[in-house]
Amino acid sequence: MEKINISKGFKIKLSGKPDDSLVELPEPNTVAVSAMDIPYIRPKLLVKENEQVKTGSPLFCDKRDKSIKYVSPATGKVKKILFGQRRRLLEVVIDNYKKDDFISFPSFSRTDLKNNIKEDLITNLKNAGLWQCFRQFPFKDTAQADKNPPMIIVSLNGNDIFSPIPEIMIKNNEDFFEFGIEILKQFCPRIIVTVRESHFQKLGQIKKHVTHVVPDFYPSWDPGVVLYHIKKSSDENLSWCIAVEHLIMISKLITQGHYPVERIITSTKPHENNPHILTRQGAPIILLSGEIDSETVITTGQFNGRIADLDSHIGFFENTLNLFPASESEKMFGFVDPGLNSHTVSKTFLSCLKKDTPMQVDATIHGEERACINCSYCEKICPIDLMPNFIMKALHNDDIEEALQYGLLDCCQCGLCAYTCPSKIELTQILSNGMDNYYKDKA
Repeated sequence: MEKINISKGFKIKLSGKPDDSLVELPEPNTVAVSAMDIPYIRPKLLVKENEQVKTGSPLFCDKRDKSIKYVSPATGKVKKILFGQRRRLLEVVIDNYKKDDFISFPSFSRTDLKNNIKEDLITNLKNAGLWQCFRQFPFKDTAQADKNPPMIIVSLNGNDIFSPIPEIMIKNNEDFFEFGIEILKQFCPRIIVTVRESHFQKLGQIKKHVTHVVPDFYPSWDPGVVLYHIKKSSDENLSWCIAVEHLIMISKLITQGHYPVERIITSTKPHENNPHILTRQGAPIILLSGEIDSETVITTGQFNGRIADLDSHIGFFENTLNLFPASESEKMFGFVDPGLNSHTVSKTFLSCLKKDTPMQVDATIHGEERACINCSYCEKICPIDLMPNFIMKALHNDDIEEALQYGLLDCCQCGLCAYTCPSKIELTQILSNGMDNYYKDKA
């Protein structure tokens, strides 16, 4: 086991951390499969409204590879199909009958894995809606099944500072996790398993599979950050990554022969006890958020999530909801406010003296967008040593080659550059759009 030394990132304590408890919610009346959190997908519908579906029935596929299916997480009726601008598919909503009638898929045992069954596994995962669990760098698009990755990174921590903790995710699933590691070896012999230092000793028998531990601050455990710090050649830029919950889902599918529907979610509010929530994949956000104020803002990540609508459903790659107080109106004489409760990276506010006191997040912007002042705070906090301000300027000048030279494709889209920018520039969105445009130009 190795320790990855990462000196940059978000180190301020926040209130609202989820505790170690787990509560099970009642079956939701509706579930949905979202196409919005699947990057670069070109969905093609395979069902119509009012059509009956089983658990595991395909709802839509990807036009780029029609063998990759996205399936129903419940048995019921297609209640509605939601579209956004330019008829882009948003969600396929299912009326949940609350009793599963599963589509059967082939199952395999540990003995079967001793043979070369890679092609059988790929076909099974594509048909069962779980091939999307594998993401390929540098764009984190759905992995290309016809290519062997240099390594596969398994992250035991989620994409948010308050994602479900690994010991809760793995509890009672240790055998599925270990079987999942064996499944990954069908695709690549080099498996990297990472976890935060504070969780390593709590993993029990799983500790023997951990290859790297990382510091306990965001986003040191992000697969993109891990790859940046351990890669030794440009070929490794085509590595894959997978989250621990998705690895367990794959293992359950291969073992049991039907689509696994359970998911663990965290829904956090400042200054409250926040248990982990066991629910069905694609559950409605209104069920997961509980009783909230009408002015509350809901996001799927402290720094890099989307703003979620109460009427929408949790996405396949989302396992965290953060509930914040809405933005406050402008403060009178705010320019002389000592800022005892305001976050600061630059030590502008007196809150920098309260290092051990958990801070509360709100949705206040604390200013408006201004011109870049070359303060380099974004560079000082970036965990992969980028200069986001220089990349932004290159993108604004349509100089994609210069942006690539500055490391655009290494960006893990953690959101910290936008968080720390005193000019309130949405650096993360600008870099993300630059990567998207470059991907589309190449495709």
